[in-house]
Amino acid sequence: MPTAPVDDQSNVLYYEDSGPPAGSTNYTTVVLIHGTCFHGAVYRPMIPFAAQRNLRLVLLNQRDYPGSTPYSVEDVENLCASDNEAKARAMQTRGLEIAGFLRWFIHTHKTPAIKEEGEAQSLVGGISVVSWSGGNCAAVAMFSHVDKLPQETQKLFNDHLRSFVMYDPSATTIGRPRPAGLTALRSNPSRPLDEQVAELALAVSSYYPPFTFPDHIDPMPDHPPRLPIHLTTVDVDPKHIPTTSKMSPDVLRSITHPPVMERNQHLLWALSHDVYRTNLTRALYDCRFGDERTGLAKMWPALRVHVVWCDMSVGDCLWASVVIHALYEEADPETRRDVQLHKLEGANHFVHWEEPERFTSFLATIV
Repeated sequence: MPTAPVDDQSNVLYYEDSGPPAGSTNYTTVVLIHGTCFHGAVYRPMIPFAAQRNLRLVLLNQRDYPGSTPYSVEDVENLCASDNEAKARAMQTRGLEIAGFLRWFIHTHKTPAIKEEGEAQSLVGGISVVSWSGGNCAAVAMFSHVDKLPQETQKLFNDHLRSFVMYDPSATTIGRPRPAGLTALRSNPSRPLDEQVAELALAVSSYYPPFTFPDHIDPMPDHPPRLPIHLTTVDVDPKHIPTTSKMSPDVLRSITHPPVMERNQHLLWALSHDVYRTNLTRALYDCRFGDERTGLAKMWPALRVHVVWCDMSVGDCLWASVVIHALYEEADPETRRDVQLHKLEGANHFVHWEEPERFTSFLATIV
């Protein structure tokens, strides 16, 4: 099982690697970070379509998932702590682990750096971080704590890190409440694990009526209940059957990790909104870092951020994209990152599984 050391505490992250496209020296490496309960194997259907698009896919498992180091006692204590400082430290650690993996992978696999090529001066090479759903909590934490990285790593990433793709981010990422009508995910840690996983899988993999962004987020719009299409339609189009309902039990087991639902995922969901909100601000809207001696300056100013939302996805995730976009519009252009919004029509939260060729091709155009 390939693993990468990510810190000086012997913690490792498991990964799967599609390998460099044959004969290519200017491919783009795409590190795919999974969401809640579903681990990196959920991206495997994309692998056959990567090489022809000059992409190298790396499927990364976060801590507490198969092959990666489980949370330590200290990790759990920080998540349970009553003070926000300890909770913020817990998320900072998750973000720096991702940075540690990127640094290790660049050095170990000698991945090509970013460079301009051809008459159009198109960008080739480099690394893109793509985080799906709840995986955005840890990915955002990395970008919000870039000042904690060694200067050598900061410079390395300046040469290699080309984009950050927030793919259908979860509502947890934004650290804000969401309209009741858009809330489909309700945690109940007292229920048996298999029931929790089945309920989560069905809610996030269903198809919902196409969504339109509201005109405002403050005051929060009163959105009517948004129910899955398979529960409100008599003759359901087979395409709109929930993704996980179309999987065999063995396949579903092969891409999920129920033990995280026993306790630790609920701790992440219950973490202070302030922590997630602060991380999002530092990552996207005020990405200046420095001190009195050096002054404040943007870190990696050329980094591009893409927010990808699927119009038939679960409401919790759609609300996150609504808020991220609204806050970007309000942010100071001098301090915010370049954030672009992309809509995938007719797509649910699992478009990478349902339509892997379409999603891989789309990523190739934005990373």
